Amino acid sequence: MPDSIHIIGSKASGGAERFYARLINSLSEKSRVLAINPSGSDVSELVDSEVPQRHLPLLNNQDFYSRWLIRHVALKNHPVIVQSYMGRATHLTHIPQGKGAVHIARLGGYYNLKSYRHAHHLIGNTKGICDYLIREGVPAETVHYIGNFVEPILPPPAEELAALRASLNIPDNAFVITCAARFHPNKGLPDLLEAFSKHRKKHPEARLILVGDGPLASDLRKQIQTLEIEDAVILPGWRDPRPYYHLADVLTCPSRHEPLGNTILEAWACGKPLVATQTQGASELITDGQDGLITPLQDTVRLADTFEQLLNNPALCASLAKAGVEKVRRQFGKQVITNEYLNLYKKLLGQV
Repeated sequence: MPDSIHIIGSKASGGAERFYARLINSLSEKSRVLAINPSGSDVSELVDSEVPQRHLPLLNNQDFYSRWLIRHVALKNHPVIVQSYMGRATHLTHIPQGKGAVHIARLGGYYNLKSYRHAHHLIGNTKGICDYLIREGVPAETVHYIGNFVEPILPPPAEELAALRASLNIPDNAFVITCAARFHPNKGLPDLLEAFSKHRKKHPEARLILVGDGPLASDLRKQIQTLEIEDAVILPGWRDPRPYYHLADVLTCPSRHEPLGNTILEAWACGKPLVATQTQGASELITDGQDGLITPLQDTVRLADTFEQLLNNPALCASLAKAGVEKVRRQFGKQVITNEYLNLYKKLLGQV
């Protein structure tokens, strides 16, 4: 199998970073992989210990030392695929054509292409992103669609889950809604708080778990106080979201802008019913009414009504969850997506 080098410049552990680690770990089971990321980063902790890593400064787009080292490592190890993730890593990855290394940049959003056009090939993780790249003038033969994958998210032991529920003071009869997201304007968390406030007026025992942190943290806490729902909203901070998913009756992705939405895949992977807003990613991934429910953007009344609908219809919850599990297995499973990457790598290295 072909070798590959994977480069990311961020230190956090958001959706792109978690996928970077998941893909590396999966690829390493079938091929040789090198992970390049900043020293002291959270993302490096997500990579399996058996996978070799090299830590570079990757300070900013003008970090010429990191740029030189990336090129040196790539050409030293040719033939090789060099895959960059997000803008900084892609900007710093400049591999000359015809030297035995193929540079692929992976995009998870509708980014400004200034930092991407020099890559030899581009991967979009949705069909919508791929269409956007072609509309922006990227040659169609250099654009490839490969989705993200998630593995089944199994619940922790029952006693651990019960202990977590007790530590969070969640009543046994509570209808629990969970959302994992960066606290950023794109994620629509103010809309979710408004919708939850409406829902809680009918159901005082309801609970909302927001797993994450970010620039809106202070504003969200103020909104929670204004809405007088402090006792019903749980803010664990940055945590592994999986145990909190399994506390939920419903998972939600209330974004205002979301090219894909890893939490959509994660909801399906843990067998939970899903409510999402009508973003580009949700509209592409979800078959409304079959494997999830879609509400209009920023429509807090419809979002609250949808929570009410699921609370009152356990059969619908079970049906949505079952269909989501099947969609992940069929379209977004680990081996399905990993093989698509490996097949593309082999094809592109055959063109060197």
